[in-house]
Amino acid sequence: MERENLTSNGSANITNAETENGEFRQSEQIGAFVLYAFLSCFIVIANSLIILLIWRRRRLRTTSNLMLTSLAVSDLLTGLLAVPMVIACSLLRKAEVCIAMDIWNRFLAFSSVGHLFLLSLDRYIRVTKMLQYPTIVTEERLRWALASVWTTALFLSMIQLAWILSPLKAMALIWIELGYDIFCFASLVILPLFLMVAVYTKIFVELRRHANEIHKEASDANSSSRVHAGRRRLNEKKIAILFVSMIAVFIFGLLFYFLWAIVDDLEELYEYPIFPPEEMNAVVIWIIFFRFLTALCNPILCTFIKQDFLDALRSFGRGIRDSLRESSQRV
Repeated sequence: MERENLTSNGSANITNAETENGEFRQSEQIGAFVLYAFLSCFIVIANSLIILLIWRRRRLRTTSNLMLTSLAVSDLLTGLLAVPMVIACSLLRKAEVCIAMDIWNRFLAFSSVGHLFLLSLDRYIRVTKMLQYPTIVTEERLRWALASVWTTALFLSMIQLAWILSPLKAMALIWIELGYDIFCFASLVILPLFLMVAVYTKIFVELRRHANEIHKEASDANSSSRVHAGRRRLNEKKIAILFVSMIAVFIFGLLFYFLWAIVDDLEELYEYPIFPPEEMNAVVIWIIFFRFLTALCNPILCTFIKQDFLDALRSFGRGIRDSLRESSQRV
């Protein structure tokens, strides 16, 4: 099915009756493009910086950071290619452009889901199996897992061509697309979301139990005990905020994106718009915005909060400052 209405603020065949407020829609569309363009720049900068830091700092080339590198590549492709393709589909309104855009966006969305799920499993093993972690999460196993994420995402996105390029009737295509979208939503969004919530809940419980044990051992002196208790509560609050933020990003950026695909199929199937055109335009703009926003939130929540990356980022910033100072002195 052509998903031009997911990105062009209306259906592919816009009638004259639907464009009475054309000037408003055009300004709304231009505003969305500017918003997407700015977001794309920040996505490219943030994820390029992660890849650059890992390439320059040998101590960042750890097994767990291999996942962050792969996720950064996926998010970087979102900023470099996915955003421009959405804009191109909206402007050109050509079937081949919009089909390529839809396949590419699904590919990167599937990749994002897979990477985030792998990261949650990695953190779970690191917390619950701390001593066995180096033997469980080996570089070879991780490379196979990441290869599986990429190939699965590619297969699930490219398989759409099997019916898009077939001579089936329009109604049959809609039913196939609806079944495909429901399958993707249930197995690749809802199931990973529930598993991630369970994993992060378990991690939080384990970390809290471990902190309580340390607190009991350090409770000899009352004054120091109160200080440790305050720090422990602060750390627990930070961890809880981080986990809730990651789940929120997943819901707003990925769950709603795939859910809207089902809504779009139902609108085509029953030929009845669920939302009025004006409201639909705003909904689609913000769904796409939050989908792309995940590519900026991922490096912030998954990478830049880590101490090793923060230290490398500070060192990188000092190096740039020193270089600029030296160049200015020479001038």
